[in-house]
Amino acid sequence: MSEKQVFKTKIDLTFFVLHFGTLAVISFFTIAVYISSSESSTFSMMLGFWLVAFVFTITSFLFLRVFIKDHFLVVKVIFNIYKVDIKTITTINAGKTMWFGLHKYGTATKGLIISSKFKNDLYITPENESLFLQKLSDLNPNIQFTKG
Repeated sequence: MSEKQVFKTKIDLTFFVLHFGTLAVISFFTIAVYISSSESSTFSMMLGFWLVAFVFTITSFLFLRVFIKDHFLVVKVIFNIYKVDIKTITTINAGKTMWFGLHKYGTATKGLIISSKFKNDLYITPENESLFLQKLSDLNPNIQFTKG
């Protein structure tokens, strides 16, 4: 049985406001549609959209975990959503924020942008960043670290 090191994601005010501000705007439009529309299908669509945004926001803040198991770095929200072999990681840029991208799972600014040979860049924000970087460095001493 191999050891699994789990890292919670840190949360800062910027991402908290962005997520819940977006949810508030969607809530406002959902209520406005309910008040002004006589069609229940429009309201049902808006309510469904709000529900998806709500579930995304809650799972992002409560269930997002990053863990290292064997030689893999895995991002998990209820189920695994990203997995990369640590041996393929080439560079880690610390202290930068990736605002756009496919694999953006951080919930704070100034996180880690991890580049590997075979996948798009990954953005994460582990709470204990120094321990996380140490574990990655132990598994792959060839990773180049830069501070942004």
